[in-house]
Amino acid sequence: MVKKVSVIISTDDLEHTCPNCNGQKYIIVNDKQESCSKCDGKGVILTALGQTLLHFIKKHL
Repeated sequence: MVKKVSVIISTDDLEHTCPNCNGQKYIIVNDKQESCSKCDGKGVILTALGQTLLHFIKKHL
């Protein structure tokens, strides 16, 4: 007999707002708007679980 297991992962478990740009995707440097280097202009950074899931997907797909 096979038992079905379901797992629910919320996006809060996978990513957080970038603390460097506060989710704005850019920072101001010398009065110029530049893409945030910490999050690569995404506005979010992956948690450890998010990085693990991304690595798994890249490896197996």
